[in-house]
Amino acid sequence: MNILKISKQTLRNNIKIIREYIGNAKMCFPVKANAYGHGIEDIVENTHDLVDFFAVANSLEAFRVTAVAKNPVLVFGVIYYEYIEKMISENIRVSIQDYEDIEKLEQIAKELDKKVYAHININTGMNRMGVDYNDACRTIQRAYESDWLILEGVYSHLACADNRDHPTNIKQKNRFDSIVKFTKGLSQDIICHLSNSYGFLGQKGICYDMVRPGILSYGFLPEFYVDRVIREIKPIARLLSKVVKIITLQEGEGVGYSLIYRGFEGEQLAVIPIGYGDGFPRELGDRGFVNINDVMYPMAGRMSMDSLTVSLGINEYDVKVGDTVELISAIPRNRNSAFSIAKQTNTIEYDIMSTLNDRIIRKII
Repeated sequence: MNILKISKQTLRNNIKIIREYIGNAKMCFPVKANAYGHGIEDIVENTHDLVDFFAVANSLEAFRVTAVAKNPVLVFGVIYYEYIEKMISENIRVSIQDYEDIEKLEQIAKELDKKVYAHININTGMNRMGVDYNDACRTIQRAYESDWLILEGVYSHLACADNRDHPTNIKQKNRFDSIVKFTKGLSQDIICHLSNSYGFLGQKGICYDMVRPGILSYGFLPEFYVDRVIREIKPIARLLSKVVKIITLQEGEGVGYSLIYRGFEGEQLAVIPIGYGDGFPRELGDRGFVNINDVMYPMAGRMSMDSLTVSLGINEYDVKVGDTVELISAIPRNRNSAFSIAKQTNTIEYDIMSTLNDRIIRKII
């Protein structure tokens, strides 16, 4: 059995640190992609009293949040109109991505006789989603004047926040500032928000009315940031499994598909029941590390869909079937932390955590 153990205390402490850092700004906690792999329901249940908003990618994720908490929920993605009636009935906040969305939403709201809460996503330079910057003011004005929309927020997203010196950050901030000025001229109550974790840490003066610290809340810090207070933030989860079999190699034998790992006679291997079918990175095979009884052991051979093997050498520390295996550590400097795994596999911590799937049990401790 593979378990992602999540520290409730660490999670809540991370959020409290962030709230202290952002001052009076509201906190919108992103829990998309199954709370970055940590489990939406558990994360929401244990943080709803600390945050102002939750944010998700789509309608189905939003319904999982509203099932366990009463906080406002913002959907970042496009509007799936097959779910719009339920979204409106549950006061889920939609993101307007195009001017044309306004008329569609108005028609449905009239039929339901219920107003729609909306945030307008403005494309200030990422060129992924959102209303074109040059059409922003017209769209904001139209939504604000609508009898069937409650324009609660206006937001954008930084393309290069992970590089705090990138000139695009200033360009996007300047564009957003002009949008904020126009928006606040309509109403001071409209929530303006731009920054994710890297954004508000790396850039000054861009907390605005609300921030969206996703990966930071789960305990992963940008390498460039060394603020003493923020450095108290820690990863909230450890991925654990068990040794299910010990194998002793005979002379000339190998292990796994294609037998790319060839050991020595008498070498012992531990079989761990987790693989890429669980969302664990296949690229780690033959080069990753796991922790068994406070000793690091290298993976041996290709990772399978349902298992991996590690070399115990001559097993001088007497690893046994049933011993606990730590696959992902909550200590960033360890060779099996999400940070280290991301470096080994040429990706980011978001990827490592969010791809862990539902074959892995989540447990809040």
